[in-house]
Amino acid sequence: MKAIVSGSIGLALAGLPGAVLGICVSAGFAFWHRLRKRPTLLRPVLIVLLIELRSGRSVLGALQTVAAAFPGQAEMTLAARVATISGLSQAALLMTGEMKGVLSQLARAQKSGAALGDTVRSMIEADIAAEKAIRVARSRSMPVRLLLPITLLLLPGLVLLLYAPSMLRLFEDLSGPLT
Repeated sequence: MKAIVSGSIGLALAGLPGAVLGICVSAGFAFWHRLRKRPTLLRPVLIVLLIELRSGRSVLGALQTVAAAFPGQAEMTLAARVATISGLSQAALLMTGEMKGVLSQLARAQKSGAALGDTVRSMIEADIAAEKAIRVARSRSMPVRLLLPITLLLLPGLVLLLYAPSMLRLFEDLSGPLT
């Protein structure tokens, strides 16, 4: 949709080269935005971990299953290996990013004797709440972001539609009949 709008604006301003430039700029911004925002695997990892823990597997077995379920993630495999050899606390110290928080919470829950399934479920709920907060913030800013397209695209046509008959009548009164 953004490419169509930018191509239309480019066509209106500079003709065919402007339309091509508008579409290319829109595609470039979309590509840059896609590169900047990488998808996270935290929720699928937590869901697989929760399923494994609820089925009665140990934490280490669940981590190994998670590492096998996501073969492209070297961090998962490393976390499972280090946790198997040295324990969850050491694995949490070596990790970076999202897995560091997951492993440190699992290590704390294991040391304190808390239910690991409930810990993972609370992490999933916290992730869902954070995503919901981001979506609510984006939806609250939607009216402000829609002001520019409405102002540039709809308002000129509406003004022309409303004032054109009265302007034609005024010109006809001032200069005489047009025919």
